[in-house]
Amino acid sequence: MESELDNLNSLGDFLKVLPEKLLRAGGDIDSLRTARQCMYGYLAVTSDLFLEWIADEESLPNALSDESVLKHIIGLYEMAVRERISLVMWQRYVDFAASLSNSRDEEIRAAAAAAFGCEDYVITLLRQGVEATGAHYLQSQALWMQYCDYFLHQIDKAEGLQRDELVKQLQSVFIERLAQPHTGVDETFTMYSEFTTKHNAATYEQQMVDANKIVSVTRGQSVQRNAFEDRLVESEGSWAEYSRYISGLAADNTTRPAEICMLYERALVTSCYTPEVWSEYGAYTAGAFDDTQVALDVMYRGLRNCPWSGRLWAQCVRSAYAHEGYELASRVYARATDTHAVSYSMVEFGLLAVAWLAVTRTDPGCDDEILLDACDQCVDVAYKLDPNTADPVLYFERCSTSTAANAENGTERARRLWTRICKARRFCTEAWVLSAEFEAAHGSAQSARSVFRHAAQRKLDNPERLFDAWLALENTSGELVDIDAAERIICEQRRVILRRAERAHAMAGPAQSEVVLPAKRQRSVTPEATAADHSTPADHSTPADHSTPADSAQAQSTKSDSAHPADQPPRVTTVFISSLPRTFSSADVEAFLGGPTQATNISMQIDKAGEFHGRATASMQSASALIAALDKNNTVVDGHHISVHIYKQHAKPVETSVAVRGFAVHATNKQIAAIAKPAGTVVRVRRNQSGDTAFVVMHSYGDAVRAEATLNGCVLDECTLDASIVKGGRSATAAKQKDAKEAGVISLAPRKVARRPAKKVSILRTAPAQEPSGADTEAKSNAEFRQLFLGNDSKP
Repeated sequence: MESELDNLNSLGDFLKVLPEKLLRAGGDIDSLRTARQCMYGYLAVTSDLFLEWIADEESLPNALSDESVLKHIIGLYEMAVRERISLVMWQRYVDFAASLSNSRDEEIRAAAAAAFGCEDYVITLLRQGVEATGAHYLQSQALWMQYCDYFLHQIDKAEGLQRDELVKQLQSVFIERLAQPHTGVDETFTMYSEFTTKHNAATYEQQMVDANKIVSVTRGQSVQRNAFEDRLVESEGSWAEYSRYISGLAADNTTRPAEICMLYERALVTSCYTPEVWSEYGAYTAGAFDDTQVALDVMYRGLRNCPWSGRLWAQCVRSAYAHEGYELASRVYARATDTHAVSYSMVEFGLLAVAWLAVTRTDPGCDDEILLDACDQCVDVAYKLDPNTADPVLYFERCSTSTAANAENGTERARRLWTRICKARRFCTEAWVLSAEFEAAHGSAQSARSVFRHAAQRKLDNPERLFDAWLALENTSGELVDIDAAERIICEQRRVILRRAERAHAMAGPAQSEVVLPAKRQRSVTPEATAADHSTPADHSTPADHSTPADSAQAQSTKSDSAHPADQPPRVTTVFISSLPRTFSSADVEAFLGGPTQATNISMQIDKAGEFHGRATASMQSASALIAALDKNNTVVDGHHISVHIYKQHAKPVETSVAVRGFAVHATNKQIAAIAKPAGTVVRVRRNQSGDTAFVVMHSYGDAVRAEATLNGCVLDECTLDASIVKGGRSATAAKQKDAKEAGVISLAPRKVARRPAKKVSILRTAPAQEPSGADTEAKSNAEFRQLFLGNDSKP
């Protein structure tokens, strides 16, 4: 069973399997003991579970007379009083030792003395209990009085020098207790007076004067503590009030560290699962005590209570290094990574990794290659975790890359780390800015400029932060050409961002706001006008109403559209989804977008082999559904960052003609095209049959508008050109043909033939020449024209 528990890979697995192991253990005390010991290695064990554990061990046959079993029970008591400084547990421990000492069974007394290692183990245990709990302001008096009574009992039995020695020891115990603030200080002073009267009557007055000075100081300190205790009762023992209590006592230089530690222990009774309490407790003990074992024990206890806290793991790594060096710190770090205690969050793991890198950098036995490998390993582990738990300020990334950069020949390794970080967090502005700052510090301004150019093309979470950092770099180390280039790119990207915002506004449909009337029908809303509206009945048949039925219908339509905009179909209904897992089906895409009530017409894009390659389109039913779908952009599903955007249908531009007149007869088409070329793409230039009008065919309507402005009024060969866009030309004809094609209309009319019959040149060359006569100048009929062109062999 022990091997099965040791093979567990994570704390979660251990928690799942432990109840089953305990249940299977049944009456097997050995298996139950093994499970409990394994649990103590991972988690904090409560006082109730310790008492149950001790009761099971005491129930064994001859447990109190068997030295090995008795040592195990004593070990459990020691574990319990170290896990929680509890007066109840210490009292149980002392009572257990006293019961062994007062037993009538000689075998039990002998086994107890052997297990404790001394004969006077009760007084030793009482002394330890008083030292551990004596700083408790409210509840320490009972155990101390038991210790004092036991001392007095020993004095009564002793004689001679042994008695005098015990009297001196108890007198020092009284003085130390009188100097310790506690609620029973008056009772302690009375007991000291009786003790001095009985055992030191000759020096009574001097001893009482000295004791009175100590008590007066202690009573003044008790007044301050009574105020804090009252506020604790009012707040029901909140950690915030304990924190103020600790700060108030820490400001007093006369306060003993043990008293502040006892306040932390009291706070942990109700806040043992609050990492902040353990963190402050560990930091205090590390600074207040020279013994590093004290702080390390606090951190071990904190990890058993809060194993999910990366800050506690980091403090434990540093405490372990301060206590025993690199070897112990490496074991703590390995335990954190092997149990996956902080693998749920990049932030928590980052805190642990930063502490581990600091230890590796500090230790003299670790060279730069070991340090660089540690940086790579920490980044590898961190970026396998959920990216949604990443630190927005990149604390871990800053520390790891700076550590790598400061190592010998580590600049290139740090650069690769920043490349990986920016690739993984491509939407994080801070990552790109820090990468550019690294290039500016360790590379060149050109490499930093390249990072900024790449980042500007991304859809960042805070693009203005990037733009400001870029301009700051160019104004510091760039030339005027670099500043102008940066400003041009930034202006272009701001226009792109603005267009995205406009599309996002358009996709949501009409805004839920008041209907705005046309400018000529707007009027100011005044109280008088409002009163007139309410006092005059609405009679739309009167001449005063100038609205038309079309206006009323439009107003009704606008009103109905603006009533519930989220329920109306959006202007843009189609979304484009990319980076989907290859295993997705149309049903999976539909479920991802919210189900059949939200998305329809799922179109999966497949390649020539018939395999789905991660792209699809879908039509959204309403504006709210469209907004919900767009909010799922960059969602991680099975390791894929799914991208959801508005589907853009790229329509082909329609060629538009510009009619140009007023040019000279000898002007060529190339001259006219050269004038129109700066306005846009010129497809071709053609002329009419008479040659007085040139038609400049532009690539799009926008090019045609610019070409019209360029050509109109332009002087060519001392002739002023007159240009105008052709209305209802090719664009209108193409639109009609497209509408007819989409409607499925098939035209059966024959195509129009040329108005002039084609000339047959070969026949004309063989036709006999005729002398012109007066009759030839007369008007000829169609038959005569036919005879002229086709020859004499044709039929009339």
